[in-house]
Amino acid sequence: MASFRGLRNIDELTNYWYNKSEDMVKAGFSTADAGAYNPLYGAIAWINFNLEANVVSVLPKFVWDYSGARIMTVKGNSMADAGSSNNTSKGGTVQGGLIAGAIKPTVEELLWIPKTLQYVFEVSELHEYLVEQSRDDAYGSLAQQRVYAADQVKEMWNQMLTLKSSGLADTAADNLSRLDLESLDRIVSSKAEYDANNVTTESYNPWKDTADINRNTATTWDSTVVSPTGDLNTADVLTDAILRNTLARLRIAGGREPTVMIGGQDTYSEVQSIYMNAYRIQNTADLRSEFNVNANGISTFTGTGVGLHISTIYNIPFIPTKDSPVGLGEVGDLYLLNTAPDKNAPLKPMLGLQVLKPILYYEASKRQQGYPFINEAFKDRALYEMMAENTCRNFKAQGKIININSGI
Repeated sequence: MASFRGLRNIDELTNYWYNKSEDMVKAGFSTADAGAYNPLYGAIAWINFNLEANVVSVLPKFVWDYSGARIMTVKGNSMADAGSSNNTSKGGTVQGGLIAGAIKPTVEELLWIPKTLQYVFEVSELHEYLVEQSRDDAYGSLAQQRVYAADQVKEMWNQMLTLKSSGLADTAADNLSRLDLESLDRIVSSKAEYDANNVTTESYNPWKDTADINRNTATTWDSTVVSPTGDLNTADVLTDAILRNTLARLRIAGGREPTVMIGGQDTYSEVQSIYMNAYRIQNTADLRSEFNVNANGISTFTGTGVGLHISTIYNIPFIPTKDSPVGLGEVGDLYLLNTAPDKNAPLKPMLGLQVLKPILYYEASKRQQGYPFINEAFKDRALYEMMAENTCRNFKAQGKIININSGI
C-alpha cells in the first residue's frame, strides 16, 4: 500500500485516490495472515465532556496592587439639629441659624489574600520515551496532557466560583474549600438568605479568614437576593416581571445597571421560554424573514425559523454556564452582576478576579538540568499555577434570583 501522504481533509483524500491511481493498493500479502494487518490509532484523545469555563472567562481580571479595600457601608446623610428647630436632618437651616455638627459616612476595611491554585500532571520516563522515540502508538505524553490540562484547570476554577454556599456544613472538608477562589454565591448574598437557609454562621461570610462580612447579624453587606415567590424558602417559575423587578431593585440599591447575567443552561432555557411566548403572540408579519439552510450540502425548504435565541436581557448580556448552582428550585440560579469600575476607583472593577500571578506553566522533565533528581523519580512532571482571588468592592450593585422552578 502507498505510504501515508499527510492528507489533511476530505478534498485531499478524494483527489489523491481518484487522481493518483498508479499508487493504489498493490498485491503482495493477505490481510488474513496473522499479524499482517495492524491498525494504528492517532495519539490524539477525543474529549467526551464539556470543559466550558464561562464564569472564569467573563469576570474581569486586574492587577493585584492592594490586598484590600475600604468600603462605605453607611451614608453620612443625616444631620443632628444644632438647636431647637434650627435645621432639618437634610441640612435646611433657619435664617442666621447655627452650624450643625459634622457628619461622615461609615467606612469599613476589607482584607483579602491571594489564593494559590495548582493543577499537576505527570508521565513516567518510560512512557514519555516510548511516545517520542518508538513507533508505538500511545497517548499521554506531557505535551498531549498539557493541552487537556489547560482546559481542565479552567473548568475546576469555574466550579470554585460557582460553589453553592447553602450546601456547606461546618466540616473539615467544607472548611477546606476556603482555599479555593471565593464563590459568587457567598459574595452575592444577604441576611435574609442566611436566615432562610438556616445554615452555618460562615456560609455567607466571604474571605472569612481575613474579613468580617457575616450576614447572620446585620444587613450591612446585603446584595439583592430574590426568589420568584417573594419567599426565599420556596421556589416558583421565573417571569419577565420578576426580572424587571429585580433590575429595578438593583438600580435603587447600587445606583448602577448590571453589566452581565450568568446562569445555567437550564436557566437560559427558562429565559428563552419567557420571551418566546411573547414573540408568538405578536403580529409577526413585519418581523418574519424567509430563508433556507444548508445541512451537509442539502438545502431545506424556504421558510421561517421557529424558536428564539437570547443574547441579552434588556440589553444586558446573558452568559450561560454548565456549573450554575441549584438551590431549592429545579433550575440554576441567575446572577445579575456589575463588573464595571466604580467611579471612586476607576481602575478597579466592582467584582472581578484580582491577579497577583497570572497562570504559568512549569515543567520538570528530562529537558531540564538536574533530571531525574528534581522529581526524585523517573517521571516528567508539570503544573499550571496561578495566584488570584475573586474580590468585590460593591455588594449593593450585585444580585441573584434563586429558587427557580422549570415552567415546563
